[in-house]
Amino acid sequence: MKVILARTAGFCMGVKRAMELVLQAINRKSGSIYTYGPLIHNPQVLELLEERGIGILKNATPDSGSVVVIRAHGIPPQELELLKAAGCQIIDATCPKVAKVHAILRRWAQRGYDAIIVGDEDHPEVLGLMGYTEGRGRVVVTSDDVARLPELARVIVVAQTTQSEDVFTRRVAEIKARFAEVQVYNTICDATANRQAEVQKLAREVEAVVVVGGRSSGNTQRLVEIARATGTPTYHVETEQELDMEEMQQFKTVGVTAGASTPHWLISNVVSMLKHDWATRHGFVAQLWQRLWRFLVKSNLYVALGAGCLSYSSSLLQTVEPLWRYFFVAFCYIYAMHILNNFTDAASRLNDPVQTRFYGRHRRFLLISGVASGILALLLGLALTPLAFVFILIMSVLGLMYTINIFPSRLASLMKFHRLKEIPGSKAIFTSIAWGVLAALIPVICSERSLTPATAFAFLFVAGLVFIRSGFFEIQALEGDRVVGKETLAVALGKENTFKMLYLSTGLLLAVMAGGSLMGVLPTLGYALLGCGAYALGYLTLYRRGYLESGLLLESLVEGNMILAGWISFLWDPFHYIF
Repeated sequence: MKVILARTAGFCMGVKRAMELVLQAINRKSGSIYTYGPLIHNPQVLELLEERGIGILKNATPDSGSVVVIRAHGIPPQELELLKAAGCQIIDATCPKVAKVHAILRRWAQRGYDAIIVGDEDHPEVLGLMGYTEGRGRVVVTSDDVARLPELARVIVVAQTTQSEDVFTRRVAEIKARFAEVQVYNTICDATANRQAEVQKLAREVEAVVVVGGRSSGNTQRLVEIARATGTPTYHVETEQELDMEEMQQFKTVGVTAGASTPHWLISNVVSMLKHDWATRHGFVAQLWQRLWRFLVKSNLYVALGAGCLSYSSSLLQTVEPLWRYFFVAFCYIYAMHILNNFTDAASRLNDPVQTRFYGRHRRFLLISGVASGILALLLGLALTPLAFVFILIMSVLGLMYTINIFPSRLASLMKFHRLKEIPGSKAIFTSIAWGVLAALIPVICSERSLTPATAFAFLFVAGLVFIRSGFFEIQALEGDRVVGKETLAVALGKENTFKMLYLSTGLLLAVMAGGSLMGVLPTLGYALLGCGAYALGYLTLYRRGYLESGLLLESLVEGNMILAGWISFLWDPFHYIF
């Protein structure tokens, strides 16, 4: 199935700004935080914000000192004054384009004009707009509404910013036909107009349209109406779980768009599910290899294989004879840790619904194999040397301690975190160190050779590749991680700064490998493994420029860099030590 994603799908500027302000408020939380009404019309996001302690203020008066976030829709000025009088700390997340309509209404109301708002009477934005009309505001959306208006001398007409262009144009014509003096301001947001024009064009180019967004979202409902008006089969879903994949399989080309209050991770989940439609089909022998490949990647067998390959490469970099036992220590430990991480990671259901469904379907197998793999890693370490066992045991304990409170309350209040996972960027750093220990240190401490400068270079090679890989996946998961409060590298630095750091890390990795080879510290294999650095530079650049999309293929390409290191090492090794 070919999936075409609308360029304008997802958060508009106003909603994105409101989310940013709420997340910032959470990070510097000093008391109760409320949003004045639901922040956005998306139940999935609201549920996640509730889990993070964000309350929704409805009729109750908040305690003095509480933080109250005014949502993008804005509120009437009278209600804002009441919040201030109650001693609330106000964070005004009113969309700048909505605030502009407020200013227009206030200015013309002071001149004695009656206001006509083309919009949905009960919509939060319209309720807020009415507060700036000095009691002379009226709402219309149909021709009958215009016909019922009383005689008015002077009229100012504005639109709800998410209103349909077609509806606004027709209502304005009818209003001008009724009243002599009419001032018209088309206050429909450009993003809304562009989104509506794009879905109309998209619907004519595909066999079906999927609109993602909350059912209480007015702008999402209008996208559905516009798409259906073209005669193209249109499906409105809030999440990917609502997709009827058996029905969707009849279409070869599907367009996807989303309302202004729909987060990127929900859109990405729907796109990913549609692109993986082959996973729901049965009886197609030609697709067997695809299902097998998906199983290898989603079960973490593929990434564990990469860990084993890095163990092989780092052994050869240190001129240590590679053994099967080194390979399987790395393989088993990484497999076990990734299984545990995916079962305990709250953000995984947001960032990769395909993997979440996979884990739900194969839960028993994955749990049993993960636990068995962890035990096997410890037993293999014990069989190698007591020191190897101690290394693996310490890393396992640290892995378990990563998610629990380990710092005393007084120290935690000074450092602003209670757990290792709350340290910004800790996951990418600790993951890189763990891989470096497994792949670079275990082989040398288990051999008759002593630590050499080559060990440091091998460690940096492994840790560098894994750091780039981890940082890249954190960029992809940025939006979902921020919502659930994960302190990843991308959350701490932002998307662009994280890209810059990964480019810098790739450059340093290339310099380290080239320098080690030039100085003779590393064998000539060091030159060949520069290809892995170039490979990382390639997928970073292609993704950043939009040539690669999130999904199974991209995940396979990124994880494949470690396996590439193993192949390069095998082909370069003149003695072909096969473990």
